Amino acid sequence: MKSRIAHPYSLLAILLLFVLMVQARLWAPYWDTHNVQAILTWDAMGYYIYLPAHFIYHDLGHMAFAQDIMREYQPSSSFYQAFQVPGGPEGMLVTKYTCGLAVLWTPFFFLGHWAAGWLNYPQDGFSAPYQIAIAFGGLLFALLGLGLLRRVLLRYFSDVVTTLVLVLLVLGSNYFQYAVFDAAMAHNYLFTGYALLLWLTIRWHERPTRLGAFFIGLTLGMLVLIRPSEAVAAVIPLLWNAGSWAALRAKLALLKERWMDVLLLVLGGVLGVLPQALYWHWATGHFLFYSYGDQHFSFFKPHLWEVLFSFRKGWLIYSPLLLLPLAGIAALWRTHRAVTVPVLAFTVLNLWVVSAWDIWWYGGSIGQRALVQSYAVLALPYAAVIAWLLMPERRPALRVAAVVAAVLLVDLNLFQHWQYMRSIIHPEEMNRRYYFAVFNKTMPTQSDFALLDVKSHLPESERHYTPQVLGKLDFDNQPVDATSGISADQGYFSRQSFHADPAHAYGPALTLKLMDKGLQPGQYIRASCRVFSDYGAWGNKLVMTVERNGKNIAWDAVRLQNNLSVNRAWNLVYFDAPLPADALPDDIIKVYVLSDSGSSCYIDDVQAELMKPKSSW
Repeated sequence: MKSRIAHPYSLLAILLLFVLMVQARLWAPYWDTHNVQAILTWDAMGYYIYLPAHFIYHDLGHMAFAQDIMREYQPSSSFYQAFQVPGGPEGMLVTKYTCGLAVLWTPFFFLGHWAAGWLNYPQDGFSAPYQIAIAFGGLLFALLGLGLLRRVLLRYFSDVVTTLVLVLLVLGSNYFQYAVFDAAMAHNYLFTGYALLLWLTIRWHERPTRLGAFFIGLTLGMLVLIRPSEAVAAVIPLLWNAGSWAALRAKLALLKERWMDVLLLVLGGVLGVLPQALYWHWATGHFLFYSYGDQHFSFFKPHLWEVLFSFRKGWLIYSPLLLLPLAGIAALWRTHRAVTVPVLAFTVLNLWVVSAWDIWWYGGSIGQRALVQSYAVLALPYAAVIAWLLMPERRPALRVAAVVAAVLLVDLNLFQHWQYMRSIIHPEEMNRRYYFAVFNKTMPTQSDFALLDVKSHLPESERHYTPQVLGKLDFDNQPVDATSGISADQGYFSRQSFHADPAHAYGPALTLKLMDKGLQPGQYIRASCRVFSDYGAWGNKLVMTVERNGKNIAWDAVRLQNNLSVNRAWNLVYFDAPLPADALPDDIIKVYVLSDSGSSCYIDDVQAELMKPKSSW
């Protein structure tokens, strides 16, 4: 019996994916945490702050309320989201981020504001109802984006192919992170914007209308309003249907003939970006203003390798399934040449722009978050390569291998999302050593976390080595003195410890001479200490140096805060490092805590141990 619903498989897939995304969001709510894990934190706060500043505090210029919000909700380490207007009146601020997301969030903001009053939450713009409204608003935009992308794909591919693309994009890439957990970032909304742009572009080329052209321009303007670098999207409608020189000439003739459509498209684009231009003029006196300070693009020195393949944020390292749409561009060329040209042009230009940004790792993220929005465009070559694999002439063994690989990579992707949410995958400073140390692990060790900072590693150190204490500094017999940092507020065994903070940047050092301990070059030394903090020892480091004549010949350090840390409890932090190959008997080992840019914490039991191989190993 023929289904009454057109293309039922892809429709069912979207509904099931949406249910899964909602369930995942509920698994990790974080909307009433009063810390940086909440929804409206870090960059998201910068996109959002227009709304409470204008509608609640009526203070878009000075944002005096921001300090109260920082104290109450701790959305970021500092209020970097706005800054003093250069040359402007004292205290006049301008936001770093554009207002596109604030425009889209307006109905959800007012819903949260109403709910906060009804549920007796503070109507301050950041309490739980606002966070929940923005979080689920992001999910609704994700549903809209997937629905639009489904309609685009069904124009060229079967229901089965469309279903597979949607499932693999959502579950097999970092799109899932930015549609669900980090939905207050720009990428989910931009993905939906690109899906809408594709749909409007297809419709206009099938039946050109002035209204359709205006909405194409308005969509382009909104993409730029959210993120100015999305101006590269203009190549999509410009080159659509230009699959050959003859087709390009025909396209140019069509644009010349329908010049009014082109004019309306430009008008739509101008209207889309107008809110930002008006805000900048109001805040700075200029319609155009660069708000990213000393952060710039290096177009002639793009970080292509790092963006694609680095273990810090390599796109294809953390989303390897997206090799398929890149390979699929060739398949798309064979079957839909008119579509391939704009897709290829956009992919190359977008990758170049993303890679040219000097902060190419884009802050805290899993993989390359700046490429997530482009997945809507890459869905077309993704579908082309899947359609190629499903052709009857393909060998069954190839299809089986493709299915097995896809299942394994989806499983890896979802597991690594779980690791990321558990802070096992570090949001900023991953490297090859640490990646493989925690690969497929649910409970990394302190030695694993040390690899974020140090290059050396003793594999399975607890099994094959026995620590022998060389020296220990416990502060128990030192006089309590605020000037030196010795405090009686906390202690691991006693009531004394060292209070580490920027005012006491260098903690007391445990000092050992190699000859006094019989140490030899190449032997591994374990440096350790106990740490207590209320909110995390962020920025503080445990340091071990080897000195000769007052100068360091070796310097190693690890951060005191990691995934194993528990707030308001004593935590053991350690790392292992070898003595230099050219170490001399008179060289000095020093172990201490560095807090020159760190937070407040307490330190006890600074210790050095020799890692002696067990005789049975």
